[in-house]
Amino acid sequence: MESVGHIMQHPPIMQSVSHPPGAPHHPRKVKTLKNMQIHNERLSLNEEAKMVYNSDVNGGGINSKTPVSVLQELLCRRGMTPKYELLQIEGAIHEPVFRYRVFLNSDLVATGTGRSKKDAKHAAAKNLLDLLVGKMSLEQANQTNGTPGAADITAQIVSPFDDKVMGNPIGWLQEMCMSRRWPPPLYEMEHEEGLPHERQFTIACQVLKLREVGTGKSKKLAKRVAAHKMWQSIQDGPPEGNAYPGFETEEDLAGKLSNVSLRYSGLKDSKISYLSTQESQKVSQFHKALKQSAGKKLNDLQNVNLASSDFNVVQFLKEIAVEQNFEVTYVNIEEKSITGKWQCLVQLSTLPVAVCYGSGQTSKEAHADAAHNALQYLKIITGK
Repeated sequence: MESVGHIMQHPPIMQSVSHPPGAPHHPRKVKTLKNMQIHNERLSLNEEAKMVYNSDVNGGGINSKTPVSVLQELLCRRGMTPKYELLQIEGAIHEPVFRYRVFLNSDLVATGTGRSKKDAKHAAAKNLLDLLVGKMSLEQANQTNGTPGAADITAQIVSPFDDKVMGNPIGWLQEMCMSRRWPPPLYEMEHEEGLPHERQFTIACQVLKLREVGTGKSKKLAKRVAAHKMWQSIQDGPPEGNAYPGFETEEDLAGKLSNVSLRYSGLKDSKISYLSTQESQKVSQFHKALKQSAGKKLNDLQNVNLASSDFNVVQFLKEIAVEQNFEVTYVNIEEKSITGKWQCLVQLSTLPVAVCYGSGQTSKEAHADAAHNALQYLKIITGK
């Protein structure tokens, strides 16, 4: 116990660590002093950027730090966060060029391009730093490639196609429609002309009710041009108002549903008429009597091949009607079907009345088709 008390009575021994001659000071201490100096002097953002930028350049910091990290550290001390946004992807599929924008406010914004998203973000951050320290104007920091006096990087890329359209407009348009939950684009061959060695193709691209046309020396080139025009048209915004033609907003759909509900609102109060017990018994008795009928023609119906091309279904239906004492009436429909065929209805005065539909290339074929369907109906209800 005495030894413990003796130790506590003496202050702790401080050992000094001596640096070898010529050894550099710890960089963390230098950085801390620099940050304290900045905060104490309450510099503006531009003045602080110049101090950090010059310090990094003189100390080789630009080579050890990325522009993104330098900008992040600079703004973080002021409670600010830069916002990066991918603006565009250009170039061929195998050699894309990305364009990024970094934004603080309307006066502090810069863009940059690169072969990768990472390079483009660093280029945009570098241009914003140059804007802050006064090495660039706002216009120069937002040039196509963000480097004043240099050629546009996208101009160095030549489209592998003769249409001079960069990138993959067909894929871009497809992704755009998917992201907006639109139907996929439709492509249709419209025209082809010219000599065999100088053909010119015309293809139309349709999205909703928007339509663009592209021409080229091949179908592929014409399709690319049409897709590029459509992509540009949608990028530029709707031609009228805030909606595209053919595209229904949620408000439009809600309005339609409301109209439908109003139109059929009376159905919930309507009463559906049912057959009375007496009427149901009459129908049941008719079907039972027809099924138990001993008529020869009706019995032959169960074994005859109705699909045979040389079988006269119209005549056979007439014979069954005479045998079973009901009438057959054909009603021609004046309008032709969507496919341009004749249409008709055949009515059997059974209980209940049966009506069957038929269609064909001629009025005679339509009657035969209706008679065939009527025989199929009788075959089912009279099956043993």
